Amino acid sequence: MAKKLINILLMLSIVLLFADDLDDKVRELQRLQSQLESAEAKAKQTAEKKQKTSSEIQRSSSLKKLADRNINLYKSAERVVRDSLSQLEQRLSTANDRLGSLHNAQNAELNVLMRVDRSYATRRISHRDHRYLQSLVLQHKQDVDILNGYKVSLMQAQDIHSAEAARINRDLRKESQKSRNLNKNIRNLNTQIQKLSKEEQDLHSRIATLKRDAAALESLIAQLMEESGTDMPTYEFTQIKIAWPVKGKIIRNFGEETRNYNTSIVSNGIDIAVPEGTNVVAVDDGVVVFSGRYGGQGKLIIIDHQNGFFSLYAYNSDLLVQKDAEVKRGQVIARSGMTGSASQASLHFELRKKGVAVNPIPYFKQ
Repeated sequence: MAKKLINILLMLSIVLLFADDLDDKVRELQRLQSQLESAEAKAKQTAEKKQKTSSEIQRSSSLKKLADRNINLYKSAERVVRDSLSQLEQRLSTANDRLGSLHNAQNAELNVLMRVDRSYATRRISHRDHRYLQSLVLQHKQDVDILNGYKVSLMQAQDIHSAEAARINRDLRKESQKSRNLNKNIRNLNTQIQKLSKEEQDLHSRIATLKRDAAALESLIAQLMEESGTDMPTYEFTQIKIAWPVKGKIIRNFGEETRNYNTSIVSNGIDIAVPEGTNVVAVDDGVVVFSGRYGGQGKLIIIDHQNGFFSLYAYNSDLLVQKDAEVKRGQVIARSGMTGSASQASLHFELRKKGVAVNPIPYFKQ
């Protein structure tokens, strides 16, 4: 009778172990499905951003064509204004030369007129040469006045053309700067398109990997379900607090984590950065229920602490204990590494109470 009772208890223990393992796998499948949904949402947003960037490239290209067309128009207008200014400068130069000649002639005529005046002044007579010189001086004065008026109009026209040339030059510089900025923006957008295409490709690869991991885990759960049982947890560790599996910097916290494109991923544990090959120890006494490579977890160990808690150690480079091995608190069970989906050398650690992931930080010995 006692032997039969012992056999029943052994079978019940086995069933409980399978139930815990199954529950753990179901939670792992949920985590993979959550990651898959996040990756698919991010891939969709990346594709939308890529399309938006392409539209921005087309818009910038159209604006650059318009700016280049304006540049050509401003250059043509600048040439016309410069030609006009050159002609005005030539006319001003001719007018100045003519004024100089008139002034010289006027001065010579005044000198002659003054000599004639002195010659006839004592005789008090009016000579016809005197009248002719007066008429000539007056005519030259009228010519000078007319030429001065013409010079003033040329100078006003020159000021107007210079102002127009300055405005055209400012507009030309502005459009040229706009064209350079648009060209730079187009180059940056093309670079962004290339990065988004690479990111999109990586995301699709990540989605495919997650789908394979989820399918494999689902198959494993289906296999374990055939031997599933009920859960009978206990609640105490060998000490009040559990030991740290490794000592290092926590680079990923427990819980929901916001990523790019407003997506989020739920972390069922913590990631601790440590050099590859660091000793990984059991956080408390227990029995190894899983030891091997498993999907995105890489080389994985799961310990049943036979109190309702399971601890999970992932990303390892070497596993030093086998399934069904009894381990003690602080015993080296693995060497840390960078296997599975690890992006750097670290240990991924999870603590599960009755199959549900809990934040391990409050349980650690400080």
